[in-house]
Amino acid sequence: MLPYLSLQPPLRPRITRPRGLWKGGKSKQRFNLDGFRSKSLGSDTSSDDDLDGYCLLEYSPEPFDNDCCSMDTSEPPTAPDSRFEEWEALKDLFARAAEKYESDDVNEAVALLRSVIAESARFLVLYEDPSLLFAEPGSKTPEPVSMTSPKTPKKKCTCRENPTALHAQLGTALFLFGNLIAQDPSLALPNEPSIPATYWLAALDVFETGENLPSRTSGRGCDAPEDWRMAIVWGRTLICVADAALTLQLQSSSAPPPPPERKWQSPTASPFAAIAMRRPPASRRIVLATADMHELLVLAIDHFARGIFHMPRTAPRTEPGPSSAPTFDRSSELFTIAREALALAERLPAAAERTRWATWADSVLQQIPVQTEAVIRVRGRCWLVVGTARVEEIEASAWGDSESSDSPPSSSLDSEEAEEAREGLERAIEFFERAMSEGLQGTDVAESERGSEDELRAFLIEALLTLANLTKDKDSQEALYQRAQLLGGDTLGMEMDMSS
Repeated sequence: MLPYLSLQPPLRPRITRPRGLWKGGKSKQRFNLDGFRSKSLGSDTSSDDDLDGYCLLEYSPEPFDNDCCSMDTSEPPTAPDSRFEEWEALKDLFARAAEKYESDDVNEAVALLRSVIAESARFLVLYEDPSLLFAEPGSKTPEPVSMTSPKTPKKKCTCRENPTALHAQLGTALFLFGNLIAQDPSLALPNEPSIPATYWLAALDVFETGENLPSRTSGRGCDAPEDWRMAIVWGRTLICVADAALTLQLQSSSAPPPPPERKWQSPTASPFAAIAMRRPPASRRIVLATADMHELLVLAIDHFARGIFHMPRTAPRTEPGPSSAPTFDRSSELFTIAREALALAERLPAAAERTRWATWADSVLQQIPVQTEAVIRVRGRCWLVVGTARVEEIEASAWGDSESSDSPPSSSLDSEEAEEAREGLERAIEFFERAMSEGLQGTDVAESERGSEDELRAFLIEALLTLANLTKDKDSQEALYQRAQLLGGDTLGMEMDMSS
């Protein structure tokens, strides 16, 4: 036990003779030890004779700490301001990469995203908790948390960036890079993976690491705002992983199995090794061959819900001049989420799962204030999926494994499932007709996503024919067939004659 150093004035006259390590150092005296009384390490009492020996001092330098990031111990000796300038340059580089990605400049986007991934991985190697970069300079050391004291509210965040900013940016870069590789695997260099799922799974690891930063889990950090952008991209990445897993599971058994995961080099040589080094030890990685579609979708919807809840309702004001922050459009964000979720829902093998997630996608589209042609068309697709899925359930329950006609038995047309199917198909027809009437007029949340008139007409014909098969009234059924034939022309008429 270290001796107790009394702060009371000494009771005996000041000793002027030098002692111990400071013997003969009157002209260079650094510490005034005369006001302290110490005890010997081998006894509990002290005497004046004990003062002739050396004094034992306990020296604990005050750690460099802050309110938001107090757990990092791997910061290099470089000045924090210099590192923050590097981070600002990395943000600008990512903004350029995102701009090229949105403008479909594939070659330039791949090169810029590759640089963003490599530079972000360098920050992961240097910092166990990169949020230390974003802390306000000069902040004091936070008080330790007591397990017995009542819970005190966290301090307001004064960080220059969100603590998860680096992980959100790196995960988004990996997500975008994987999307480009999915379009053209030849874009990958010889030493890079050519399978897009590798980048998406790495992005999930990065998001998981950012969510479990020491500054966020130690209880000593600040009350940082929710990183809604990371939550949105997290959900979109899970959708891509679920789509890749579904494609793998739907392949025939004769297809070759996916190659095993590559063993990456040292963290300084491979971004994937740096990501694996910082991965939380308790995290459970997703395996495509055994992934559960329902579990992945539920997890994606949870992240979407969190991101949408914290997403700004209006675009924030921007100061004049160049800015590296991406342009924010809430309607465009919601439209992208619903479109990608619907694209996966259309491919699910189970009719009940298609109904559930298509209905959820329509609920997201309902939050868009301006219902443009593209939004209305996608909402029509949502209800077409719901209606056809219900019809599939009716056919499965009425016929079993054998099909004897194109229409379900008349007894099943009075069921509750048939009523829900007709309701969904009628809503789909309503949305498709509205979209056709509006055409390409007006402003759209995503003009590049406007479907062609032929595609829209095909959706409407499918909805009309499916609804006609569920209609008991012969006159109404014939009217639906005529509307479908009017839209399809002679080609549809020939197909109907052949099927009959």
